[in-house]
Amino acid sequence: MKKLSVLITIALIVAVSFFAIYYHFGSKMVYEQAERGIDSKKLSSFSQYIRDNDVSTKDADILRQWCRKTGKVGIEVFVEEELVYSSFIDVNRIHNRISESGRDKERAVRITFADTEAEVVFYEFYGRFGRMVVTDLILSLILFFGIVVSGIRREVAYIHKINEEIHVLEGGDLTKEITIKGSSEITTLAESVDEFRKSMMNQLATIEQLEKSNRRMAAEIAHDMRTPLTSLIMYLDFAQSEIQGKEPQAEEYLNKVREKSVRLKDLMDQNFDYITMKDYFLKEKQEVQAYEILGGYIGDMLTYLEAEGFHVRLDVNYGHCSILIQRNEVGRIFSNLVSNILKYAARDSEVFICCEEEEKYMRIQVVNRIRVFEEGKPESTGFGSRIIRRLLEEMDGEYSAEESGGTYTTTLRFLKA
Repeated sequence: MKKLSVLITIALIVAVSFFAIYYHFGSKMVYEQAERGIDSKKLSSFSQYIRDNDVSTKDADILRQWCRKTGKVGIEVFVEEELVYSSFIDVNRIHNRISESGRDKERAVRITFADTEAEVVFYEFYGRFGRMVVTDLILSLILFFGIVVSGIRREVAYIHKINEEIHVLEGGDLTKEITIKGSSEITTLAESVDEFRKSMMNQLATIEQLEKSNRRMAAEIAHDMRTPLTSLIMYLDFAQSEIQGKEPQAEEYLNKVREKSVRLKDLMDQNFDYITMKDYFLKEKQEVQAYEILGGYIGDMLTYLEAEGFHVRLDVNYGHCSILIQRNEVGRIFSNLVSNILKYAARDSEVFICCEEEEKYMRIQVVNRIRVFEEGKPESTGFGSRIIRRLLEEMDGEYSAEESGGTYTTTLRFLKA
């Protein structure tokens, strides 16, 4: 606002100065042209007009008509050096006598009127002077608004530039500096945005440093946990070899313990890779026949749930399509899915598993009734669902879960190859 006021003031000073200078030199030129006197054609026309209309020095209206008809030529009529008619003033309303000056005598032309002979001074600059003033005024206004608009356009261009730089910041590139120019309110706003940018960069740098520290600590913990797990698996192998064929029941238990230990070690290895980012986001998706990979996991799921007392109904149609998967992660998806069913599904109701081919995906849907807990439903961390969602998204698949009327529906979509 302050800069706009200054801009208007400067434009006004320049425009007024231009008007004064133009007026000075323009008036001078008009008067110089007037000194040359009226051209002979107009003088002859005036004389003829006086004779034809028998005009006297007192016929002001008739004289005024000739001036208008001729094209803005002003006249003054002097009789015995006293002004009796003027195109510029009403002589009858002036009480003081106006005498003819020496300059008027030099320019005067002697004309014979009906009542007397008089001296007439012609002012042909009358119309030119008016046009000069109008032109001067128009040019001054153009100059004034030109300066104001030019200044405003520079400010608007600056605002557009700041807007483009802010869009760059919105895109996440905080290294883009905001242009600081001038000392207007817009400049103050630009400085504030740039300070905010610097503050965000510092905060993000601090957060990144903290994340690196947390990852390093988590990686060290994961690494330390893998070592005893490896030893545990080794001792289980020794125990299995000792009782192999001697105690079938104990051997079965050891097999299960070893299977779970290996699974836990695999999870720790994957966790370590994730924390250190070691090839985590470079995992390649494999093209596998849907029935080959999904059939095995759905079959294991059926067997395990029935062993836990659930009644499972299947409706599967794998078709002949292939899906894109990360083979090691599919087991984690079904493991978390089964874990959720064991925790929250009602065992006295049916678990319905459906598998069918869609346009872009192979869809697996699991529908079960929600268990009614006597002491209230236990609080869920949601980790299982989040893991399933993340793993499917990494394979360009989709995950959704919906609860309605005591029924829980889980939908997995694997992308077709």
